[in-house]
Amino acid sequence: MEINRRKFLTMFGITPLALYGREFKGFWKEDKPDLHFGWTTCLTYQTDDRKLGFEYFNNLLDEMHEHGMTHLKVMMASHGNFSPKNHGLAWPAKNEKLKPQLDKKAVNAHEETEFFSRIINKAHVLNIKIYIEIKYLGMRGINEGYPGIEVLRKKDGQIIHTIRPEAGTEEREKIESLHICCNNIHAQQYMRDKIFDVLTRYQNLDGIVLEHPSYSGNTCYCNGTQHQLKNDLGRTIDELSVDEYQRWKSKRIRDTLIDLKELIKSINPKFEFGFYTGFSPSDGNVENFQLTRGHDPKALKEVGFDFLMPYCEGRHKKLETREIEKVIDYLDFPYINLHTTIRREPPLNYPLPPKGPKYVKSIINWGKEYAKTNRQFKRMTFFNEVKIPDENRQAVYDSII
Repeated sequence: MEINRRKFLTMFGITPLALYGREFKGFWKEDKPDLHFGWTTCLTYQTDDRKLGFEYFNNLLDEMHEHGMTHLKVMMASHGNFSPKNHGLAWPAKNEKLKPQLDKKAVNAHEETEFFSRIINKAHVLNIKIYIEIKYLGMRGINEGYPGIEVLRKKDGQIIHTIRPEAGTEEREKIESLHICCNNIHAQQYMRDKIFDVLTRYQNLDGIVLEHPSYSGNTCYCNGTQHQLKNDLGRTIDELSVDEYQRWKSKRIRDTLIDLKELIKSINPKFEFGFYTGFSPSDGNVENFQLTRGHDPKALKEVGFDFLMPYCEGRHKKLETREIEKVIDYLDFPYINLHTTIRREPPLNYPLPPKGPKYVKSIINWGKEYAKTNRQFKRMTFFNEVKIPDENRQAVYDSII
């Protein structure tokens, strides 16, 4: 005899919607988990000397469709501090203030060779959702369009990155312009301009994922932060307790992101909006790490994101899955898309353990089991598609079946 699940639940005072709450996760363990898989790829980042164009990404979509993948995220720029041969925006920006930051080596950065619009159309034909990733970061050339922009600074006035004494002008500029501060009005205008430029060109995307803004350690001491803090609280950083400063940082991040969300939705109300956050540091203190960055999950919920993307990078080795679950529990967000790094070789200035097929299969098998008991866990997105060995790629396809 078939049992009507809705009626069965109601008999016990449980509404069907309650099953999505944390206290009932795993109630119907026999159900197949609603877990989706996809790639994060890059037009230029970590492509080195390769010039990837329509054919490459067209073939990738066919491959994804063949293996049942449902979504693709595409990084639209590269930062030379991590990928020395690739630096700049990878679409034909129309805003004159953005043009000094173009990566002229990128195929998609020129009107006559722009191809990403066709990739979006192809993805939709195959019923694959496609998003772009934009970072709240600056790059070489930013000062030409936004001369008043500021970056995160420590109390002694130094930037948060160490620059090699022997670094040349180009390397130095790439690092010095990287971590712009959201308390600086020119930085926020830059991000508004950048997002507006790319989204008005690609209005049929499914959405956008933002990485940063965030604070690093006991930052920021730039002029914009000190002015904003004085305006909001009438005090200086050194006059605040750690808790007070963390609360203020999370409020500033929240307000910054709400402003950008309003811009995004004004371009296309159907755009989904995601955000990278959620990380377990080496000491395992997730809460302190998140609050120091200004990423209080309570404040982030007030932004109204469609999904969050915590980091799974293999840093904790055998304890990795335990730490991931701890992060997801801390975020307590209804839609989690796990950013799953499966590169064998880490980028420059971003050390990570190497990963092979064994790791790939293990982390996917964990994800499939975990999704059975946590309905918030919706997607795993594998990174970086353009920089993984063939055996890791095959391990993905073998495991997501």
